[in-house]
Amino acid sequence: MNPLYPTLKRGFLNGISITYKMVKVIVPCYIAIELIKHFGLIEVISTFFKPCMGIFGLPGESALGLIAGYFINLYAAIAVIAPLQLSSKDMTTIALMLGIAHSLPIETGVTRQTGVNAWLMLTARVVFSLFAGIVINLIWKLFL
Repeated sequence: MNPLYPTLKRGFLNGISITYKMVKVIVPCYIAIELIKHFGLIEVISTFFKPCMGIFGLPGESALGLIAGYFINLYAAIAVIAPLQLSSKDMTTIALMLGIAHSLPIETGVTRQTGVNAWLMLTARVVFSLFAGIVINLIWKLFL
């Protein structure tokens, strides 16, 4: 038997497993956003969040993607943001913010296990994420 076969088989099975885990998160989030759009709730949500999201130069409905990324994970954020058809500027801003702070409940628990002050790290990540959103919005306004 080829010694490469077990490695390829294990890699393939791991890939299928990871894909399944991602699909379990992405598909329900995507469907939920499509339903929210279908029933006209996206306008209500957009209007509600528009004032705070304006600080980052984002439309109100992008708050759904940030919330999903902050509290679930990046895959959920992608699933929520994809059907919103945001601009590349908006996507870049959200990506920067979520790159700094994502999966907060899970990562805060992991941080606590390392002995680091979890509340301090959580606060720092959220504050720097919001600060980065403001800064990149200012950069977009000044230079582009």
